[in-house]
Amino acid sequence: MTLRLDGRTHLNLTVTDIERSTEWYCKVFQMIQVNDVTPPESGFRFVTLVHPGSFASVVLGRPLAGIDGDVFDESRVGLHHFAYHVPDRDDLDLWAAHLTEAGVEHSGVTTSEHEAGSQIWLRDPDRIWLEIYWVNRDFFIRRLRDRWRTGDLRR
Repeated sequence: MTLRLDGRTHLNLTVTDIERSTEWYCKVFQMIQVNDVTPPESGFRFVTLVHPGSFASVVLGRPLAGIDGDVFDESRVGLHHFAYHVPDRDDLDLWAAHLTEAGVEHSGVTTSEHEAGSQIWLRDPDRIWLEIYWVNRDFFIRRLRDRWRTGDLRR
């Protein structure tokens, strides 16, 4: 049996200021707000944002009882960062120009020394670490092919 994934995903982030984060994600990632709900049993208000071209999404959540004052730190157990993928390496140059024009601090386009791809690093208003990533598919195809040839598909 082959378990399939289609590459689309969503991430649910707890934020300190849902309006500020909604505005930021809409401006930076050109997302559109498609939902704003407060399920009574959840204790949260959730705003769902979707990128219309890819259906990449993020759900921003704000506890109704407030935030405990904690700040994001990728060095603790939990989320390290999350990434949105782009189809072509040249797309990263367009993203870098867009981020600069939008006044968003970012790393510029960098390339991984381990040949896995190129990326741009930035942080959202709550300092959550984000990546815009182009995957070097040839690198991973070579690695997968090597595993198939050796019959080692376990790890």
